Amino acid sequence: MIKIHKLTTGYSSKGTSKEVTRALDFSIESGTLVGILGSNGIGKSTLLKTIAGFEKPLSGIVQIDEKLVHGMSPMDRAQCLSIVLTERKLSGDLLGIEVIRLGRQPYTNWMGSQSQEDDQRVTEVLTQLNIEQLAEQTIRTMSDGEIQKILLGRALAQDTAVILLDEPSSHLDLYNKALLFQQIKQAVKEDQKTILFTSHDLNTAIQICDKILLLLEDQWAYGTPDELIKKGVFQSVFPKETVGFDPLQKQFRICI
Repeated sequence: MIKIHKLTTGYSSKGTSKEVTRALDFSIESGTLVGILGSNGIGKSTLLKTIAGFEKPLSGIVQIDEKLVHGMSPMDRAQCLSIVLTERKLSGDLLGIEVIRLGRQPYTNWMGSQSQEDDQRVTEVLTQLNIEQLAEQTIRTMSDGEIQKILLGRALAQDTAVILLDEPSSHLDLYNKALLFQQIKQAVKEDQKTILFTSHDLNTAIQICDKILLLLEDQWAYGTPDELIKKGVFQSVFPKETVGFDPLQKQFRICI
């Protein structure tokens, strides 16, 4: 379980601080797919990095299975959660299987030697995501969709209970987006992973997520898609004269 308690995120510099999200307070059960939604610049990525322990909170705590994320060592954190960010710092010469093997680093010895168990987990991930054909292909020759699958594979190979994904479907066409989210849902259902992802695609998130965290300018809401629809919070995301929300169709629509 993930517990977010009175969490305020933001930045501190020279004695001053700037709040991005304020006083978040909710829990996420294991085996749940959660979408973190909101408009541009609302603080989705900052929140994800704070949950991952990359950014320090201005106040409040993040706990995974009753352990404070910001009190963990980097090694303990790497065995507890994995994260895929939008910044892809990958050498184009790396093979797909080499990237996925990086997910096993938290479990290797000081020489970085991988065991038979590590190799088996990598093979399982290749099969699970149906990307065996990408194993010996270099990153530079892959499409955006293929790279996203490889990065998801690295996170799955890390074998953590929690996976954090920053804009996993960005730059993907509808077909590849659907394939990616099918595989994400499969990991949640079959492996009981808890997966949080940020997204600008609110319509897709409403369709596939178990829970949604909606970030607005001065407030936030957390619950199932249907619960948030009943509360009417989606109508506050965008100016209604530009983008409206249809609660019956459960969709945002451009007002033309």
